Amino acid sequence: MKKINILGVGNALVDIQFSIQDNFLEKLGFKKGTMDLKNLEEQKDTYNKLIKAYGGSENACGGSATNTIYAASILGSDCSFIGKVADDSNGNFYIDNLNKAGIKNDCMSESKGVSGNCLIMVSPDAERTMSTFLGISSELQKIDIEEELISESEIVYLEGYLASSYSCNEASKEIIRLAKENKTKVAVSLSDPNIVEAFKDRLEEWMENKIDYLFCNEEEAKAFSGSSDLEIAKKELSNLAETCFITRGNKGVLVISNSVDIKIDGYEANAIDSNGAGDMFAGATLYKISCGEGNKNAARFGCFLASKGVENFGPRLLDEDYRKYQQLFNEI
Repeated sequence: MKKINILGVGNALVDIQFSIQDNFLEKLGFKKGTMDLKNLEEQKDTYNKLIKAYGGSENACGGSATNTIYAASILGSDCSFIGKVADDSNGNFYIDNLNKAGIKNDCMSESKGVSGNCLIMVSPDAERTMSTFLGISSELQKIDIEEELISESEIVYLEGYLASSYSCNEASKEIIRLAKENKTKVAVSLSDPNIVEAFKDRLEEWMENKIDYLFCNEEEAKAFSGSSDLEIAKKELSNLAETCFITRGNKGVLVISNSVDIKIDGYEANAIDSNGAGDMFAGATLYKISCGEGNKNAARFGCFLASKGVENFGPRLLDEDYRKYQQLFNEI
């Protein structure tokens, strides 16, 4: 038995979330439902405009992998996280959030630089649009990685956003190499259609040797294959991972394993915020897998928990709600 069930690796960002109207996105030139990378001055400008238009925000330690690991940890998995923050207010807030969630972390806290953040803008139809300043989170390097942490983990989970930084991409490839050497399973999330289109070559390098689990939504799957035909996308992705989970919003998820497709229906939800839904799905699914359950039931629980997540504002539930919904799912 390994000490860590799931080790997350990702951009350590503070999520700063606002409810907005779609015309705000149009004025600022954002494409709804996607993520754009911004420099510090651009990010400050957008933040100031959000504060002026909508007032205060809701903040949480975030980033895709963080949200996934947070869900798995609260559900009961032993989790750790690798990332990079600065020794500033956002960095301290981030690490404090991880500690409170019981997530052991190897967050390098640097005295120089600025911690990253993600401005999350949620539209009335529950769609989220993101503006991301990576800050020092983009400076994770190969020399920061400790092999012992990889070897002690059952599963290492990497977010696709890491591919956008050269140093993070190199660190990710090193983590995957060490995982293979230490018989640690590898899970990857494609994260965002824009990331897939811009950095497909880097993501393909991660999966040059077949990984164990691949998480993506339908748009990301199609972007990766360069085809609007989901069947073509499914075939390409199945060559990269032993098991693929393709989420389809309220339509549920497709699980592809050993050339067998399993369609799992979604659960009805009164969605108000889709931010973090895919991350919550991945966290719940990996939690069940780490408990020894099969892909089908793990994905069913992932869909169930995500359906509860979109009914709340923000990327996560109250801690007690994770356990409440886990019990409710067990009774279905």
